[in-house]
Amino acid sequence: MNLYYKRLLGIIFVIMALVYATIVGVGYKVFRDYALLQNQIDAKDLLMHSRALRLYLENTLKPVIYQLQNDGKLSHAFFDAKILSTTYISRQVMKEYNKQRKKEGLSKYIYKIASDNPRNPINKANTQESKLLKKFNDTNLTIYIKHVKKNTKEYIYYAMPVLKTKRSCMRCHSSPELAPKGLIDKYGSKAGFGEHINVSRAIVSLAVPFDENIRNIQKFYRYFVFILSAIFILVFIIICFFINVLDKKDKKLKNKAEIDGLTNVYNRYKFNKDIERFVNSQRDGDILHLAMLDIDHFKNINDKYGHSTGDMVLQELCSLISENIRPSDRFYRVGGEEFTIVSFSNTYETELEFTQRIRKIVQQHRFKKVVNVTISLGFTQYKKDESSVQFYERCDRALYNAKENGRDRVESIIL
Repeated sequence: MNLYYKRLLGIIFVIMALVYATIVGVGYKVFRDYALLQNQIDAKDLLMHSRALRLYLENTLKPVIYQLQNDGKLSHAFFDAKILSTTYISRQVMKEYNKQRKKEGLSKYIYKIASDNPRNPINKANTQESKLLKKFNDTNLTIYIKHVKKNTKEYIYYAMPVLKTKRSCMRCHSSPELAPKGLIDKYGSKAGFGEHINVSRAIVSLAVPFDENIRNIQKFYRYFVFILSAIFILVFIIICFFINVLDKKDKKLKNKAEIDGLTNVYNRYKFNKDIERFVNSQRDGDILHLAMLDIDHFKNINDKYGHSTGDMVLQELCSLISENIRPSDRFYRVGGEEFTIVSFSNTYETELEFTQRIRKIVQQHRFKKVVNVTISLGFTQYKKDESSVQFYERCDRALYNAKENGRDRVESIIL
């Protein structure tokens, strides 16, 4: 794969990695926010259920008890928290609820009813709860939510005011004189009195464990990351495949541009590019040589045997020379029956020996149909600071000399 496509693939990989990391990060936040939302829904639903229970006690159960007292079937002094205290009943229901959660292996919910003036000390509001209760009564705030940590566990804390006191509530919360004797006997005549109508006298709060929601969401998040990773890997593989296809097509196009269609050796376009590059990069210690060769009397071959046979000769010649040049040499077809070899030889003698060997190989080879074919060669050595054109023209003169001096020979011009 060429450098351009390698760099393109690297850029695509970096972009995809950044996109992947962004999606994974945003995805985690979305999943966490969803877990938080689900936590809020669960908590609000439970608080609403608690409020519904209190409404049932206030609007349905208590009137029955009061009616029984009015009918003389039950003493006016009767009071039992298990039946008449909405706070007590709510707390007990939540205890039972937490027992059920424990059986299922779930963390318990932290439930509390807090008041500044509780009848039972267990319901005494702390400083924060007291401030929150005041805020509920002084503003239109209906629910309070906060992310908290308790004993290394994460909770979402929810609080809302209890129902505002009604006239029926005053029997137990206005003054000791109006309260049932059973209530006074149980709680005394000081705590829980002095309340007013249309005021929330307490808040109900719930700390819902967040880790369970997180664990559940993390399962889905892992699936999400796995599927996302698989998609990105698949997409990258597909991109690699298409880039590889493009790279192969480019190589084919490049070969078509640089390879001679008939002989399958480098063409004149490639030669012009290479010779310019070799000349410009010439360094001390490297001796650049250029050899040119021409098939002797090639026109006679075409005239006698036909152009198709002439083409076969060209192909066979190129195959023969390509098999016998050195690995570092470059072989080009620069004209009809004219070829060049670019090489780095240590000395003039080495280059002369090389060109003579190529000439003899061709001379001794038996070509199909034509049998005997010979070539003339001319070579030269690069002169420092000269142009590629000057270099080429001097080599061309050397080839001309070989033809003029009888063909099937090697001539050189060394300055």
